[in-house]
Amino acid sequence: MGLEVVVKAVLAKGEEEANHIKQEGIDEANAIKAEAEKTVRKILADKREHTAEQIEHRKRMEVSSTNLEVKRGILNVQKEVLDETYEDAKRALLALSEPERETVIKGLLESQTEFQRVYSSKQDEPIVRRITQLEYGGNINCVGGVMLENDDGTVTRDLTFDSVLESVREKSLKQISEILSE
Repeated sequence: MGLEVVVKAVLAKGEEEANHIKQEGIDEANAIKAEAEKTVRKILADKREHTAEQIEHRKRMEVSSTNLEVKRGILNVQKEVLDETYEDAKRALLALSEPERETVIKGLLESQTEFQRVYSSKQDEPIVRRITQLEYGGNINCVGGVMLENDDGTVTRDLTFDSVLESVREKSLKQISEILSE
């Protein structure tokens, strides 16, 4: 009977070791599974966060793009209004009566003492010749007003209605452009 007891003891010890190894395998598998689940949760959280950031970035880009389009639309309308106003002002200046034109031209010539020659539109020539002692240099193509020149022709001052209107128009266009670039 001694052999049977030894065999049982060896079998029991073997079964105990097998159960111990099996339990270690189960514990290790559970630890690996838990670590894998933790890694998956972290990856999912990172992906969600990244996706949320991308969505927010796209929203900002869309809003920015839409705002820019709206600004451009508004500025295009402002430019159209400015162009129409410019043309309306030219027509109004062309329609000034002779006394009104004379008053405006006198005002332009009033403080211009350093010039010797004056140019004007054909329409304003009689007025200019009548109200100034400056040498009449000839006709220029303009809506009205005068262009002045010194004796040797090196210095000119453009006081035509066209240049005044264009100056105002350019300043307004610059302001419109600055608004667009903000």
